[in-house]
Amino acid sequence: MTKPHSDAAHGGSDGLWRWLLGGLIGGGVVLGLMIGAYAIGYNRGQNYPAVVTPATAPIGTTTAATTTTSTAASSTMPVPDDAALVALGETLYAENSCSACHSLDGSPGAGPSLMGAAGRKVQLTNGQTVTADDAYLQNAIADPDAQIVKGYGAGAMTAAISGFDLAANPDDIRALVAFIKSQE
Repeated sequence: MTKPHSDAAHGGSDGLWRWLLGGLIGGGVVLGLMIGAYAIGYNRGQNYPAVVTPATAPIGTTTAATTTTSTAASSTMPVPDDAALVALGETLYAENSCSACHSLDGSPGAGPSLMGAAGRKVQLTNGQTVTADDAYLQNAIADPDAQIVKGYGAGAMTAAISGFDLAANPDDIRALVAFIKSQE
């Protein structure tokens, strides 16, 4: 005479299989999310190719020279024209949420409006008046607390842009300046 099978006699194998299956499904979901995040980051990098221009080329000029990028393959890429810089700057302005503080229509915000910003006289909190030329605009983006426009506080933009590491991305700064200059 044989005894009937019971889960207790097999150590609860049904529970073990459920636990293993749940772990596999959970791991698959996590792996899928990680692959998706990688793909998004990779594709974003493809949309912003590294553009290296000669140090002597002033902003707003174009040259026929080509330079190499910092990719492992070291391909060559022509220097972008003004329209390409403006377009990249507009994309960065939108994607990096610059509009949260800087309007394009002259309306006040947490930061100065970008409408007509390029070339205008700017009074700083230290009483100095400067012209918002290319050098000033580049410095205002890379080191926003170096020269603060009167009426605005220190630290706000520095905190807002800290994750973008713009100081290490001069091509992004050049593009943002070109976009600011296009806002008349």
